Amino acid sequence: MTWMTVLGIPAMVYVMSVTALLYCVNEQPQNPIALVGAGLLTAAIYMFHRTSIQAIGPMQKRHRIAVCHRTQLRFVSGLLLFASVLAFAFYALLATLLVLCAVAGAFVYGRKTLTKPLRTFLYLKPLVVGTAITLFAWALNDFANSIVTLVAFILICSSDALLCDLVDRDFDAASGCPTLASQLGNNWTWIVTTALYCFASIGLLLAVEQTSVGLYFFIVFVCSLACRRLDTRYLVDFRLVLVLLLAWGEWMFWSTVLG
Repeated sequence: MTWMTVLGIPAMVYVMSVTALLYCVNEQPQNPIALVGAGLLTAAIYMFHRTSIQAIGPMQKRHRIAVCHRTQLRFVSGLLLFASVLAFAFYALLATLLVLCAVAGAFVYGRKTLTKPLRTFLYLKPLVVGTAITLFAWALNDFANSIVTLVAFILICSSDALLCDLVDRDFDAASGCPTLASQLGNNWTWIVTTALYCFASIGLLLAVEQTSVGLYFFIVFVCSLACRRLDTRYLVDFRLVLVLLLAWGEWMFWSTVLG
């Protein structure tokens, strides 16, 4: 499981799920090439970012693996980045610009540029991650989703990013990266994310008439509360697959009934 995380597979599944769900909201057919490109690019960027960390005391096993195999993982990251360029070129030539944007975003997020790394801003870190993922998926959907849908997905993705920071509190603190999850603590982090999920789910229910995806987000999140003592990263990264399956099942049901 640790190697799966190091290779960016959970992150890849999450971003592909967000992209696919934005297709579902608009009742658009899924584009396999766009989804594959999104997954390849996500894994490449994740590995690139993960191998840039410095070796410090409270590293988790995935951090130690990334540091130990830095050269090999960066080589794989480069191959995946090139593969994502090819995939996006087949999808739409203009979409290859998303690769440049993602690489630039990884530098600004994790390294000092004109300002200190964005990940070190206490209140910005989860919002930056959530906004970047949502805007990326929105671009792959040809900017067809409504603003209400966009804001709802930003809240959901930012909430998930906040939850993921719970596991990394010791490492983030040691690396000079204060996080909102550290400030809030375990219970208040879950309370805040629950409130944001409720708000986003209600927004989706009001804004999107053709699917109950807002309800599915809320149901799956509430069910995940029972598992919150497990590794939060896996809980966050894979539960959107269940939301996607529920939305797809609803679409199949109504297609059968009406068709």
